[in-house]
Amino acid sequence: MLRSGAVEEPRDSWRGRSVLVTGGAVRIGRAIARAFAEAGADVVVHYRSSAAQAHEAAEEIRALGVRAALVQGDQARDGDPERIVAQAVHAHGRLDALVCNAAQFEEVPAAELTRARFDALLAANLSGPFQLARAAWPHLRERQGSIVNLLDLCGTAQVWERTAHYAASKAGLAALTRQLALEWAPEVRVNAVAPGAILFSDTVQPERRERILSRIPAGRIGTPEEVARAVLFLASEPFITGQVLAVDGGRSVQPQHLRCCRRTLY
Repeated sequence: MLRSGAVEEPRDSWRGRSVLVTGGAVRIGRAIARAFAEAGADVVVHYRSSAAQAHEAAEEIRALGVRAALVQGDQARDGDPERIVAQAVHAHGRLDALVCNAAQFEEVPAAELTRARFDALLAANLSGPFQLARAAWPHLRERQGSIVNLLDLCGTAQVWERTAHYAASKAGLAALTRQLALEWAPEVRVNAVAPGAILFSDTVQPERRERILSRIPAGRIGTPEEVARAVLFLASEPFITGQVLAVDGGRSVQPQHLRCCRRTLY
């Protein structure tokens, strides 16, 4: 029987190729950056404000015998996505994969959600990844490259309270994934990963943890490394495009209980 972690990309399968991971300094993004480095890729770690963690991530990557570069920017700001991609290409001379992991999250009751807050979150979570993808497209096209977007169960498989703008941004990114996969085939593949509960934050109370765990058929939360392996798989497989892969221990197939399906930070 296959155990968790048993199926991995062969070491050096990405040797000589370069990947840009947005939000690659912490949590899932950092695990994704490391997974590509372990497969031999040179990695560009994007960050917005986590400078110290980004430098630590770069040192971890270099310790694996590959190159690492850092690029700072806010993907919600006009012009930044294009600059981020340009710096990533300049760093290693090529771009073979783009992983759009960076995102923002907040809870606001729909009745209190102003247009400014709605637009700001969509700029970060939907427009930002699109502008990154559009800027990366000519470089990825040269390399028969790929894009992997990070989604969420919220907006794709479940509905949560007080997350109208966040759900809209992730549902939009899921639709964009399929649309770009169609428009940019066969030169560029576009897929997405939708993680479930991955890391409990320190603020999650024990009773809430138990409620969440009771709705995961696998009986546990996932790890950043499990999400990273799914991202690496989709970035590597040449005959898969336009797909959304849930990495959630089966949570998305459970009957939903709206008031208990609040986001855990990952």
